[in-house]
Parts: sequence; C-alpha cells; structure tokens
Amino acid sequence: MTANLLAHAPHLFCCGVARSGAYNRTLTPFGFQNEDRTLWEATSTYVEMSPFMSANKIKKPILLIHGEEDNNSGTLTMQSDRFFNALKGHGAQCRLVILPFESHGYAARESIMHVLWETDRWLQKYCVSNISDVNANVEDSKDNVSKDATDSENKVVAASGGGAAELASFEDEGGHMMPRSLLW
Repeated sequence: MTANLLAHAPHLFCCGVARSGAYNRTLTPFGFQNEDRTLWEATSTYVEMSPFMSANKIKKPILLIHGEEDNNSGTLTMQSDRFFNALKGHGAQCRLVILPFESHGYAARESIMHVLWETDRWLQKYCVSNISDVNANVEDSKDNVSKDATDSENKVVAASGGGAAELASFEDEGGHMMPRSLLW
C-alpha cells in the first residue's frame, strides 16, 4: 500500500516505510487478496496493483523492510529485492533492510527493535526534518489571527480529537505539555 501511494499520490506523503510487501502482483498470477481472476484474465488489475510497474514514478524516499525467510507465497523476499533494484535503477532514494531468520511477521525482539530503530531514523531524516518549514508557516498564520478568532477556537474541540480548552486549562494549572509526536 505504501509503495502504491507514493507512486500514485505522491503529494500526500513526504516519505514511506513499507514492510514485507508484494510489489509485483504478476508474481502471484493465480489471484491475490480478494482478486480471484488470474493474471491472464485481469492483466490491467495486476499491473495497476504492482508498484514495481510504477517504480519510475516514485520520487519520495522509501524504506523497505523484509524478513529474510518470508514464507508467504505472495510476499517472498525477492519481491522487496527486485523492487529495491527497480527503484535504485530509476534513481529513487530508498533503503532495503533484510531481517535475518525472520518470516512474514517479525518475532525476534532484536528484529522488532531494529525495525523500530530503522523506521524512527528514516522518519527523522525524511519527514521530521521538514517540520521546521511547517512550523514557520504555522507561526506566520498565528500572527495574522485576531484575538476573537483565537478565543472562539479555544471553545471548540478540534475535529482531530484534541481540545484546545483542555490544553489551556492544563497549562494554566502549571502543567507542561509535551507533544505526543515530533510531527506536531
């Protein structure tokens, strides 16, 4: 899914992390997921659902992670290896991490910790580094907002699930707010 989104909707994300993916659906010619038709009956569907076929369109950085011993017939390790080579061949910024002794689902504590470390490092490098530009735009916007608009915003709970009123009362009581993520 990540690779398809970066290929067909690159404006949505600044980078991607894909794990144990099926990047070339032509390698599973007798169906996949809810697709019961064969490759020969639905060639265009197989091609459209294969990020491998759109590797030349992927311009955003993508981290690929895969278990060395993936035994899922649709997501053999060669899928990531071939997709990585296609991306590199088209000049994409990408990294392939192969987890030794792991299958489709990662089980070893070391592997899980390594996946988290690689993911964090990737997002810090390609996603969070862009946050300064976003923060500058947000600060400029805040300077232009009138006090009345700010007061009314504090009375409304945001659609994203946060509530400015709760945060304001927390800070008034001497609490210090830590962001849940560096992406905020």
